[in-house]
Amino acid sequence: MRKILLSAFLLMLCHFSMAQCPVGRYWDPIFPNVVKDSVLYSAVYGQWMDVYQPAGDTLAARPLIILAHGGSFITGNGDRTNDPTIDSLCLRYAMRGYVTVSIDYRTMDALTFFNADSAIYEVVRAISDGKAAIRFFMHDRATTNTFKIDTNNIYVGGNSAGAVLYMHVGYLDSLGECPANVVAAMNANGGFEGNSGNPGYTTRLNAIINLAGALNETSFVGPGDKPSVNAQGSNDNVVPYYCGYPLGGTVAVNLCGLGSLEPVYDSIGIYHMSHVFPGDGHVPWSTDNVKLFTVDSMVRVFLYNFVCLGEAHVNTVTSASALSLFPNPATQSFTIQSEAPMQEITVYDETGRTQFSAAIKGKDNYQVNTSRYARGIYFVQIRFSNPGMEPAVKRMVVE
Repeated sequence: MRKILLSAFLLMLCHFSMAQCPVGRYWDPIFPNVVKDSVLYSAVYGQWMDVYQPAGDTLAARPLIILAHGGSFITGNGDRTNDPTIDSLCLRYAMRGYVTVSIDYRTMDALTFFNADSAIYEVVRAISDGKAAIRFFMHDRATTNTFKIDTNNIYVGGNSAGAVLYMHVGYLDSLGECPANVVAAMNANGGFEGNSGNPGYTTRLNAIINLAGALNETSFVGPGDKPSVNAQGSNDNVVPYYCGYPLGGTVAVNLCGLGSLEPVYDSIGIYHMSHVFPGDGHVPWSTDNVKLFTVDSMVRVFLYNFVCLGEAHVNTVTSASALSLFPNPATQSFTIQSEAPMQEITVYDETGRTQFSAAIKGKDNYQVNTSRYARGIYFVQIRFSNPGMEPAVKRMVVE
């Protein structure tokens, strides 16, 4: 009887937690339009960011996602205006109800960056800028409240170099964790919190979105550290999948990617979701829409767990052990067959527009009629009845 009452209580608690989010919010693109503004966040170094907000949103406190672009920390290789992955994610999550941000940060010329000490110095400057961006919103909430941010719901991350930046913001807790060369670089740039502006406010954050990022040392991750959602190609040699030197070994600075970090997460019980793209190189989602859908699906589940459920409820995330779509290519129809019960399917065209969606309530197979579909490539997203299972995305060709 006690077990029954406890189960009922937990179900009621879970239902209550989920009810804190309006229907569809943080999951579906319920806001068709997004407002984008360029804002100076660091007057010290003249650093700007683009802020994406759902148009017409009236919620008084919204979760915030801050993302940083790729580009190897080299001037001219990237900025907030030309990383399509970051722009796409900012738009997607603003449409779902988040406030999203794409930041610029300081970079340096290529010849200087290939010196190891200079590279560490540059990454530390970027870390300082990333912290200032968080503090900007803490200051805004405490003063003008222009952006209506829920400062108890802040998520940071990035793509490639931007993920390296925010992985260090998230996992470095003090100067005492840092090697001597990193300590020296931080002390030359204003200390542990940096000198990029907005002083006096916390850099508190909830979790990290790590897309092909890495840490200088796996030892930076310790018990009780921040959760993370991670993706990387197993053959990445720009940001090494295992510990090694980045950019094909040309910069003598150690970086440890997902292949080395995942065992650490597991061994000390850090909550995380991860997806490895076997055989792929650096940021494969930047040129492959189905891989971007896979990343987006995982990140969406990860963030929803925190924002709407209040905590992460599972320690590992798995996909269905057997999931198939056939025939492929399809003409009149195709069948989805899964070993795990499915909850919902959505079919997108190549531009990301929804063509079909259905709640299928625990079925293990479902047939989709394609007789009216134009010839082309489609993406089929499957959500499973088990909330601990990562949604899957499959490519389908209609002829």
